[in-house]
Parts: sequence; structure tokens; C-alpha cells
Amino acid sequence: MSDRDMKKEARGFSEEVVSEDGVVVVKWLDNRTVCLVSNCVGKGLEDQAKRWDKTNSQYVQISRPEVVKKYNHSMGGVDLLDQLISLYRILIRSKKWTLRVTMHMIDFALVNSWLEYKKDCQPCNVPKKKIMDLLDFRMTIAESLIKMGQKVPSDKRGRPSSSFSATSPASPHPVKRKVETRPLVEVQFDRVDHMPQFDDKKEATRCKVAECKGRSHVFCEKCRVHLCINKNRNCFLTFHRSSK
Repeated sequence: MSDRDMKKEARGFSEEVVSEDGVVVVKWLDNRTVCLVSNCVGKGLEDQAKRWDKTNSQYVQISRPEVVKKYNHSMGGVDLLDQLISLYRILIRSKKWTLRVTMHMIDFALVNSWLEYKKDCQPCNVPKKKIMDLLDFRMTIAESLIKMGQKVPSDKRGRPSSSFSATSPASPHPVKRKVETRPLVEVQFDRVDHMPQFDDKKEATRCKVAECKGRSHVFCEKCRVHLCINKNRNCFLTFHRSSK
């Protein structure tokens, strides 16, 4: 019904429409018309809700669909979800509603996954310092999806990277020392395109295998960490082979 026709009915009136695939749209008249969409419940078992009547200056009982009752019961979680999504929302300037809905569903899944991750950390006795916040969680998933199972691009455009070069152009500003970052576990053990390369440094860099104290000029092209590989030990193989 249109809003104009529904406002002619008594307060608490509602109607629903169900699609062939089970999606229910409920329209309910409170102070104004309210529309709710669900794939779980519609009008269902209606109950009574207490509302203030401005005309008679008293509280009255009106009918309330079950979907409204369930929404009111869980609206704290909905508000929390909306708040967390707004912190790091995927920005897209497209006018196509399909793309905007798709990006919103990705944000929706990421936030819910993070909440489940935090919940699962409690029974596993994970220290609070090691529990990722929402930003780190999103960045970890993004990096895993980008690098896991992917090959290193062979043809690089632009100027060559100076990450592993001993010489750098003179600069009036002090250059911060670049620190090697450890790859994600999903990338480290995916066994795809982990190729050894030699750097141009004058001094060797410490091997990143925990038990090794050696130094090496060899680094993994994909993980970007230095590892020993010689006649006596092969830390390159050890680093990329899971112990499980």
C-alpha cells in the first residue's frame, strides 16, 4: 500500500509481500510507515507494543509484527556493525547501486569476520597484545588475497626498486633505514614463485630463520626477506616449508 492509503488505517496496521525465493517485505504503520526486508521472518506472530499517543496524551497498545520485534531486540548489534563499517569503509564513487551494494557486502563480511575472530581468540587464550584490531585484520586479509598463490610479476615498469641496493642517490634529507617485514603465513607457505635473488649490498644481512645466526646476500623475491642458502644449510627451503 502507499503511505497515503496506509495512514488511513489504525495505528499498528501492517502488510507483507513475499517473493518466490523467500524474501519478505513488511510495511508497518507506527508514527509513520516503516519498511523492513528479511529472509527470516515477516509479520509472523504479532505481539503488542506500548506507544505514546499524542492525540489522547496517553500510552496505547498497538500490534507489532515479529520482524520489528526481532529488529528491536538486535538493533544494538546493527548499530555497532554500522559504526565499525564506517571506520574503514571501501570508498567507491560509482553511481551504480550494484557496485555500491557489492562493496558494502564486502565491508559487512569483513566486520563480521573480525568480530568472530575476536570471539574465537578468547577460548584459545590469545594474549590481548596479539589480537589484531580491525585495521590490521583488514590489511592482513587484503595482503593475503593479493599475494597468496600469486606469481611475482616478471616485467616491472618504472625505475628499479632500491630496497636491496647498496648505493642510493645523494639527498639533503636523512634517509630512513628500511626494515625487512615478515610475510604473512599464508603467503610464506603457498609454495608459489618463491625465487632466490642476490642483493647489491656490501655487507650481508641477517638470515630471518629463527634458529639461524648466519648472514646472507640471498633474499626471496616474493617474501622480500634474506635467507641462507649454501652447502652447509638451506634456510631458504626451511623458511618456506611448513612444519605442520
